[in-house]
Amino acid sequence: MTQIMVVDDNEDVAETVSIALNEAGYTATAVHSLDDARRLLSGGNYAGAIIDVWMNEDNGLELASELAQHTPPIPFIIMSGGGPGKTLEQVTARADSIGAVAVLFKPFEDDELLTAVSTMLNA
Repeated sequence: MTQIMVVDDNEDVAETVSIALNEAGYTATAVHSLDDARRLLSGGNYAGAIIDVWMNEDNGLELASELAQHTPPIPFIIMSGGGPGKTLEQVTARADSIGAVAVLFKPFEDDELLTAVSTMLNA
């Protein structure tokens, strides 16, 4: 099965996204920090990642940049509900500049998620 990592410090969001992915036939792994994501990504075989931008003191765009530079690159989707210091437009511009396949704004519907994941896996 296709493995996808979901990175969000909000456990409810991470679990909800993971459940939707699992029900669609993917294997989703939810993690709640950049350190946990990095640890699993270094030893796993993930086809992609869905990354929240604002996570406590972490910035998900840092992890996204690392995935874009990974060999081979690991495609990713950014999700955001807004946060301190940047508008959603600024988040979108930054996500686009580092190669995000899509940007999802919370709350989003399962069909939006699954369309973005399909695009990510076919990119």
